[in-house]
Amino acid sequence: MSDNVSTRKVKTLNIGDKLKIIKLVGEGKRKKKDIAVDFNIPCSTLSTILKNKEEIQQRAIEGNLKCKRKRNAEFKDVEECMIKWFKQCREKNITLGGPLIREKAEHFARSLGHIEFKASNGWLENFKKRHNIFFKKVCGESGAVDDDVVVDWKASLPDLIKDYDPKNVFNADETALFFKCLPDKTYEIKEKKCHGGKHSKERITLLLASNMTGTNMLKPLVIGKSKKPRCFAGVKSLTVDYTANRKAWMNAEMFADWLLKLDKQMGKGKRNIILFIDNCSAHNTIPELKWVKVQFLPANTTSKLQPLDQGIIKNFKVLYRTEVVRRFVADIEDGKECSINLLQAMRLIDKC
Repeated sequence: MSDNVSTRKVKTLNIGDKLKIIKLVGEGKRKKKDIAVDFNIPCSTLSTILKNKEEIQQRAIEGNLKCKRKRNAEFKDVEECMIKWFKQCREKNITLGGPLIREKAEHFARSLGHIEFKASNGWLENFKKRHNIFFKKVCGESGAVDDDVVVDWKASLPDLIKDYDPKNVFNADETALFFKCLPDKTYEIKEKKCHGGKHSKERITLLLASNMTGTNMLKPLVIGKSKKPRCFAGVKSLTVDYTANRKAWMNAEMFADWLLKLDKQMGKGKRNIILFIDNCSAHNTIPELKWVKVQFLPANTTSKLQPLDQGIIKNFKVLYRTEVVRRFVADIEDGKECSINLLQAMRLIDKC
C-alpha cells in the first residue's frame, strides 16, 4: 500500500451524537465539513444523518440515546405485546423482575403459536437493550428521569416546532381531582385537639390542554363514573365536556374521540397545530387526523418535560381548592350543609 494512502478507522455514532450533529447543522453557524471533522466522520456520513433526520429524532424519543445500531427482534409480535404489557404494568407502579418478564414473554409466545420461542437470559438482555430498560430501585417519579434524555430532547425541540407558530403548539395531560376535598390543614386553638371531617374519596379525571402562549386553553374534559348523574337533571348545557366510565379513568377510546373533536375544531379555523402528550397506554390509539399532529414526549420524563406538570396543573388545583373553600364558607354563613356535587364542581373547574 502506498505511504500516502491513509486508512480511516470507521466510527459508529450513537443516537445522541447524531442529534447533536442535526442541531449544529440546523443552527447554520458552522460549515458541514467542519462539523464532520469534529465528529471524525466523512461528509457522506453526515449527509446520510441529515437525510434520516426524522427517523433519528423518532428513535431518540422511543429508545436509548447511547444506542448505535437498531436491533430488530426475531419475534416482532411477541416483542410488541411485551413492551405494551410492560408499559401498562409500570404505569400502575407494578414491580417487574426478570423472571416475571420472561414468564410473560413465554405466555405471549404460546398464545401466538411460537413454540420455538425461548425467553432465555440472552433474550431478556437484548429485550432490555432494544427498549432502553434498566433495573432501578423504586423511587419517586422525577428521580427516575434520565437527565441526558431531557437535555437531548430540549436540543431537538426547536426542529419539532419550527413550522408552528407558538400559539399553535399545545400540550395536554390528565390529572385526578378529588372534587369534594377541603385542604387537609387548618388553624386551631393551641390547647385543642385538631379534628376534621372524613375526606371524600369521590374522584374524577380531568384532561387539561393549553397552547404555548397561554392564550388558548381548551375546554376541559371531565371523566366521571356515572353517564347520567342525578345533578345533571334539567340541565341543558354544561360548561365543560363530560364523559364517563366505571373507573372514571381515561381510556384509548375516549382519548381518540377527544382528538377527533379537537381536529374538527381546528379544521373550522384552518389551523394546523402540534400537540405534545405523554406515551401512556390510553394515548396509544391515535386516529387519522388532518389538522392536529401528535408528538409524544420521551418515556419517563414527563415530570420534567411536560409543560402542564411544571406548575400549571398545580396552580389550577390551588385555585379550585380556593373556590371550594369560598363555597363552603358561604354555605356556613347561610346555615346550609357544606356539600358540592359534580355539576357544581364542573362549574368551578370552568371558572378556575
